[in-house]
Amino acid sequence: MMIPHMQYKGRTIAFMADLLPSVHHIPLAWVMAYDTRPLLSMAEKQDFLGSAADENIVLFFEHDAHNQCATVERTEKGIRLKETFPLSAL
Repeated sequence: MMIPHMQYKGRTIAFMADLLPSVHHIPLAWVMAYDTRPLLSMAEKQDFLGSAADENIVLFFEHDAHNQCATVERTEKGIRLKETFPLSAL
């Protein structure tokens, strides 16, 4: 899956496509129901989320009805949601 990264106002924004269609899909085990290779998706998701947390990447969700953007952080329970905000807040 391609996850395009764009530079905007000094921040990196990643277009999440179906890897993370909403903030509810941030926990590692939440993958799309139609995913034919969920274990591979989970491994790729773990790598991406680690980078997103370390680099403070803005995640842009096209399928989330309530949250346009979010950031994630490392916690003792893994990568978790840090904050949500509209794209206009950048």
